[in-house]
Amino acid sequence: MADNTIFYWGSGSPPCWRIMIALQEKKLFGIPQKLLSFDKQEHKSLDVLAINPRGQLPTFKHNGNIVNESFAACMYLEVRVNQIKTRSHSVNCQSSHA
Repeated sequence: MADNTIFYWGSGSPPCWRIMIALQEKKLFGIPQKLLSFDKQEHKSLDVLAINPRGQLPTFKHNGNIVNESFAACMYLEVRVNQIKTRSHSVNCQSSHA
């Protein structure tokens, strides 16, 4: 994916649910998501720490913009929803033709 969008989340986390609800409300179904295990300390992995030094979830990355707070991520989605939908749709169309 050209814009490198991904949403890291953990099960049972209300801040993560907040972003998941926003994604559903905005009909952003093609956003790649990665479920991390709090029990296994996956949120402290090098991949996550590289984009969120606190190692906390949620973490949302889009076009090099990294948002680590759920309210800020929801606001980001509100502002950027058309840009994200266009790119997500084009990626889904490309992968379905592959």
